[in-house]
Amino acid sequence: MRQSRIPPYHRILTEIEKKIGIHPDYPDLHNQLGLLWVKVGDRERGEESFREALRLNPNYQEARVNLSCLCFERGSWKEAERLLLSGARRHPRDGALQHLLGVLYLQKGRREDAALRIRRAIQRRPYYRDFYRRRGIWKRGEVCLGQDREKAPRRIRLNDHCVNFYSFIGLYLAREGRFAQAIQELKKGSQLSPDQSSFHANLGTVYYQQGAYQEAIQEYRKALKLDPSCGIAYGNLSYIYGFLGRTREALRSMEKAVQINPPYADLHYGLALLYSDRKRHKEAISELKKALRINPNYLFARINLGVVYEDQGRLREARREYQKVLRMTPEDESLRKRLERIS
Repeated sequence: MRQSRIPPYHRILTEIEKKIGIHPDYPDLHNQLGLLWVKVGDRERGEESFREALRLNPNYQEARVNLSCLCFERGSWKEAERLLLSGARRHPRDGALQHLLGVLYLQKGRREDAALRIRRAIQRRPYYRDFYRRRGIWKRGEVCLGQDREKAPRRIRLNDHCVNFYSFIGLYLAREGRFAQAIQELKKGSQLSPDQSSFHANLGTVYYQQGAYQEAIQEYRKALKLDPSCGIAYGNLSYIYGFLGRTREALRSMEKAVQINPPYADLHYGLALLYSDRKRHKEAISELKKALRINPNYLFARINLGVVYEDQGRLREARREYQKVLRMTPEDESLRKRLERIS
């Protein structure tokens, strides 16, 4: 095998360690380092890194899941359960945590607890329904584990830390512009966990960054088939449809993205631009205001709110928004000239 085809895990590990030396308080870096340690075979260091990420940010769900999976793997059932239950209390609507608890209880033969968590997982993330249906656990809208403990389908592999690893490596390589290797890593993860929509979503993102729009559309559609609640897939599909001039599909996709993920200011902003292009000024203003309620310092949203007001002849409101922007960025000469023109 040529050296260039070997995944550069050790090189990336060294790079992450250097970054941690500069930014020791960044939990994301410690979580990424933990994934790399696990992949190169040092689970003890991986566990230390995940614990450090959680120490720095007790709400860090991905680090909690990764640490839980390691505990699960080495038979520390009680600690894995404690970590997952703590996460579920902090984020009760997180279907992935309910799913992991369901898997844990299946492995332990705790049928009633497993059934409760499986129902919650499917309620919060409907795409888990197919995961359990294929394993004979979900039938006719109910959890079916059977009465015989020995025959209960308990053996479900837990590979989430490996799954997250391939996502991280793929996106890391994509940011470096190494798209072919990025796609290769993401496809490895997809083969490991074919039920997980995030790989198709991430593949869509890599193709999108390459400008391979048709491939990106296909991957995002696959992600949405597995998980219709994947708002980021709808958002990126909207951007791609916009580039391709498919404005109706762009608008429809962005409306779904906002509906699924209302707390994201960028999505409201994107929807506002689409409404503005179609001269639906009232709706554009509403979405820009929502973006600004989420992030009052969102300069592009505030500038565009002023532009929409100006297009409508509402110059007083436009001046007010431009003045707010200039208080935050007094060096913006083009905006200053625009303000002078309408004044």
